[in-house]
Amino acid sequence: MTDIEERLRRLEDVEEIRRLIQDYRRHLDGGDLVSYGLLFAENGEWIGGTGYGKSPAGITAMLTERLPARQPGPQSSWHLLTDPVIIVDGDRATGLLTWSWVGRGDGDAPVMRLLGTYEDSYVRENGRWRFRTRIAQTNIPRRQLDLPAGWGEDAAAPAPSAASGADPGDTVLADTGTRLRRLEDLEQIRRLFMEYKVVLDRQDFAAYADLFAEDGEFVAGPGVAKGRAAIREMVEAMPASGLLGRAPGDDYHVIVNPLIELDPDDPDRAHAELTWLYVVKGDDGAPKLAKLGHYNDTLVRESGRWRFLRREAPADIG
Repeated sequence: MTDIEERLRRLEDVEEIRRLIQDYRRHLDGGDLVSYGLLFAENGEWIGGTGYGKSPAGITAMLTERLPARQPGPQSSWHLLTDPVIIVDGDRATGLLTWSWVGRGDGDAPVMRLLGTYEDSYVRENGRWRFRTRIAQTNIPRRQLDLPAGWGEDAAAPAPSAASGADPGDTVLADTGTRLRRLEDLEQIRRLFMEYKVVLDRQDFAAYADLFAEDGEFVAGPGVAKGRAAIREMVEAMPASGLLGRAPGDDYHVIVNPLIELDPDDPDRAHAELTWLYVVKGDDGAPKLAKLGHYNDTLVRESGRWRFLRREAPADIG
């Protein structure tokens, strides 16, 4: 393997592990504990405030027994994840990230109930990355975890390996240029998400509208705007209507949990989901969670730049 190939594969491995982490969050919040368990290696281990489990079936069984049954109706809690730090070493990797758990409070306001860290080790098993160990530390309020005897003791053992370089289940992309472009597209789309947040918080509505395609659409509640001029007009009216702060600095948007799907049939299209938090100044001047929602995005490459073709921004709490 050449140096370029090795470096490219390492980046692809990091991207696949990022997706693994988001699938964990997605299945957990969706109550799909069977799919959740299958994200772990054959001898994978999980420990947290809920208890300890080993193997996909064992972890699913433990959480099924100890987590409250999900009630019918709208989703009531969300896990929010920071961007992980991932270090890859061949068919093994380690990771560290911060998580928080937000639920519905009084008056349908979002309330952060727990905050902690995930300490991970990963293994490539049968050609796919899986969790080998995950420690779900709760830092606020602090909960002490005692690791069971033999925790992760085989973590240094050789693991079955297969060529990666693509999303799980995809055909390996042999062309280096195609593989590199895929990674660049994902990075540019993440940058688009951050640019959107920054210009919105600055109330730079001209720059905000320019992040949409020429015939882009923005859907916020019952309002729908199509085209850059209409989108700018919609968001410029939000401070006066109370949907945004009166001036920059009165409010702040936090975006987490990006899940990006590049269109396999069209290299200039993609779809994405994210979670957003709307934070305002409380009566005491301290930050206050006001709303929580999600973005459903259709993205398009227009004039060599990724833009929003359609962005929906429904609120889930608040």
